[in-house]
Amino acid sequence: MNPHTPRRRAAVVAAAVTLALLASPAAVLAQGVARSEQVSTSVTVMAVDAVGRHLLVKGPDGKPFTLKVGPQVRGFSAVKPGDKIAATYYRETAYAVSEPGKPLPKDTETILAARAAKGETPGLIVANHIVVTGAVLDIDPTAAKLKVVSPKGGEVHDLDVVTPEGKQLMAKLKVGDKVTAYITEALVIALDKG
Repeated sequence: MNPHTPRRRAAVVAAAVTLALLASPAAVLAQGVARSEQVSTSVTVMAVDAVGRHLLVKGPDGKPFTLKVGPQVRGFSAVKPGDKIAATYYRETAYAVSEPGKPLPKDTETILAARAAKGETPGLIVANHIVVTGAVLDIDPTAAKLKVVSPKGGEVHDLDVVTPEGKQLMAKLKVGDKVTAYITEALVIALDKG
């Protein structure tokens, strides 16, 4: 693959952004569990409505559908029938249990976004990193579920514990324990000229 293609540049930037955002405290690795997932897909452009900024595309299943392309997307006029649009979504979630009496990490959210420069092939990268701590309200080892209350507004979240490491950690939890989630998401969308 040519290292100077827009898709390759987008992948390199996305990897760098994701690695920078994943620089969570070492406590996550020492006292918690992590899970990552990645989903990729592509569609083929069938028709372009330049005035309405709509694309008629065909998904991997062969079914056509319409996408509305907002004015913030640069290079829309470069999109032609036969082009392929590739999208990759990545998510890593790490949970750590805070030791009693230790200070809790500050809740934060960091968002980074980049789009193609004027005249470049259309593309987009968005990355998000959230750190949030909540208190354990309920533990259901049979269903492998936790109920955690959000520190903002008392919203309760149900968490599915899916990894063997998570289930081992769950066995050590008590109601009232503090659990911190470190969540990193990245989305890369790139146009491959047909």
